[in-house]
Amino acid sequence: MGRQGRTCFIGIAAAVLISACGGSGSDGSPPSPPPPDPASIELSTTSIDAEARGGDASVDVSNGGGGTLNWTASIAGGVDWARISSGASGTNSGTIQITIDANTGAAREFELTVSATGASSRTVAVRQAEGAPNLNVSPARIDAEAGGGNASVNVTNRGGGTLDWNASIAGSVDWARISSGSSGTDAGTIAIEIDANAGAAREFELTVSAGDAGSRTVTVQQAEAPAMLELTAASTELDGYGGSISLQVSNTGYAMMRWSASLPDGTDWAYIESGEEGTNAGEIVVRYGLNGGADRELDVTVTALAANNSPQSLTLSQDWFASSACTYPEARQEVFDLMQDWYYWNDEPEQRARYGEIVIEDYDDLDSLLDDLRWRPETHDRNFSYWSSAAETDMLFDGRAFIFGFRGRVIVDVFEEPLYYQVIDVYASAPAGNAGLERGDRIVGLNGKPVDSLTVEGVFEEFGPNEEGFEVSFEVEKQSGERRTFSMAKAEVEVPTVPEEHVRILDTDAGKVGYLHFRTFFGDANGRLLQEFAEFNAAGVKNLIVDLRYNGGGSVPIAYGLTTLIGGPELFENQTLTVMSRRVHNLFASSLDETAYFGCDVYPGSMAARCRNESAIRNVENVVFITGRGSASASELVITSLQPYENVSLVGERTYGKPVGQYARYFCPPDRNARQGDLWAVTFATINAEGFEEYYDGLPVTEGCQVEDDLTRQLGDPQEARLAAALRYLETGSCGATASSRLADPGVAIQQTQPQDPVTQFLGH
Repeated sequence: MGRQGRTCFIGIAAAVLISACGGSGSDGSPPSPPPPDPASIELSTTSIDAEARGGDASVDVSNGGGGTLNWTASIAGGVDWARISSGASGTNSGTIQITIDANTGAAREFELTVSATGASSRTVAVRQAEGAPNLNVSPARIDAEAGGGNASVNVTNRGGGTLDWNASIAGSVDWARISSGSSGTDAGTIAIEIDANAGAAREFELTVSAGDAGSRTVTVQQAEAPAMLELTAASTELDGYGGSISLQVSNTGYAMMRWSASLPDGTDWAYIESGEEGTNAGEIVVRYGLNGGADRELDVTVTALAANNSPQSLTLSQDWFASSACTYPEARQEVFDLMQDWYYWNDEPEQRARYGEIVIEDYDDLDSLLDDLRWRPETHDRNFSYWSSAAETDMLFDGRAFIFGFRGRVIVDVFEEPLYYQVIDVYASAPAGNAGLERGDRIVGLNGKPVDSLTVEGVFEEFGPNEEGFEVSFEVEKQSGERRTFSMAKAEVEVPTVPEEHVRILDTDAGKVGYLHFRTFFGDANGRLLQEFAEFNAAGVKNLIVDLRYNGGGSVPIAYGLTTLIGGPELFENQTLTVMSRRVHNLFASSLDETAYFGCDVYPGSMAARCRNESAIRNVENVVFITGRGSASASELVITSLQPYENVSLVGERTYGKPVGQYARYFCPPDRNARQGDLWAVTFATINAEGFEEYYDGLPVTEGCQVEDDLTRQLGDPQEARLAAALRYLETGSCGATASSRLADPGVAIQQTQPQDPVTQFLGH
């Protein structure tokens, strides 16, 4: 029988060609297994419909084929409102979790893509419904200015659909209103008109309503009304003679207003007496001086940071003081003409030439004109020529002034820088005496400024003008070393010309000695001298000590009277004519040259008889004058007039040196009854009976003793160095050990003598 055969068949199963022959392959090997099914991505859904409010959704992934399915899920990068929160990748099966944000706008969609290598990608369409309308307003708060104005609020729909809205302000608010845009759809602008606020801060709410979308509010707050600065005065015209003026400060607004007042820098003729600062309302008092020149203006400025209209200024104007009688140019011309006629030094060619060089229209005040006309101001006319109002002249001759009531001097170092101000005399009943100021005190501070930080001129400036009520703060060092600070205001003071507490009759080895301290040749000097000399006479006094150390001079007739009292009846009785002094003038005025003689006729009325019968001392044996650099003018006239006839000695220091005098020449108009001003130009020089004159450097202490001022003791104390030396000199003819040319170390402290104004020279500070 033949070989057994094989059974073969060909079939198709699962799209795979299968060959089977009932035996081994052609080569006798077993048949190959069929290949595996490929992986296939199967998703649980191909679309998702999400609600507008958002939330979570999921997609299941499975492998619908064979093998292994490694898949990843993704959302396009531009989609920021949905994200895969978990299941972003997996193998075969898994769940993709998706978080979807709420939708506030139109409907929107994105695709979730699932990808796997070797398998086709599958997508899921995710659609989200449109959002509900979402009302939005901005800004949420408005800060309105007190001045009112316009504001706006923007309305938008940040959701979906259509947003219909309305805006309103509570009916009780009558100071704001919607001017446009009170309703709208979706987006719009609400315009608000706000009135100016005249009171406290206030607010209201603007409400925007949109049905189911709810409502929103905007808070509108308006600032309180600002301060409003107002500065007024009943009049802005200042009296030419000086005085004070009140200005009113008020706040016509609402906010609290702190304010301060000021005058322009460099103002030297006015100052704020009170009301330099305040809150809301107040009064400013400005004190100002006499105007001795062209019309001028002064701006008073008030500053208040809280006031929108700050600063505010008020301009005050002041006419020339004598405008009722003449204009300033007329007065200026008259003063210039008087100087050309009567000034003592007009015989000097250089002085005559000066008048031709002066352009008087360039001078806005009389002081500056006189400054440029004075002859040799460093050595000769050291502010001796001046002018004053008639009222000032009258006060001066009455011995009255608006002062503190003390005298002093600046003490400087070798560089002429101030160290302190030394008090040398105090008037008991004046503000200075009442404040406890004493001779020997050192003023080390003025108005909060150390004296040693000021210039010499600055020290006097701090004392201020001679105006009633002017207040200065003093820091004083007592001789004990104690320091105290206090304030004083200037007041009208009648200077005690011969203070009773400074008069003595002393029993000495030389006999009875009469001592008196004589302050000034003004005021009641005639009466006081007659009274005290009558007492000296009654006591049998034959030796005199007259203390003129601080006496800057004054009235020539009073000087003649004192000279007569000391010279005694033997120089004028029985119609004896004894030359006291001669006055000489320039060539133009030489007809006024005059010789004065000893005699009581210089006294008015009954005083002349008292002089002859009670006060003039017969046969004075010795007279000692206590002098210093403050002894000037009439004091020097008395001394030089007596030197040819009496045993005259000086104790102290060299005098000031003023051998010239002045007459008052009235101007504006130039008649006595209606006079407004007096020109006190140097008009004459004095010469004694022996022809002694021109002592511009002062009278030296040749007969007598040079003794430093003793500030440790009061005037009139027999132990005070100068008085003690004078007594010793009368008793022994010797000065003694305490006398010297200068007791103080000149390298440490030097007295500074300044040319001073008439009030300070004659009456003190």
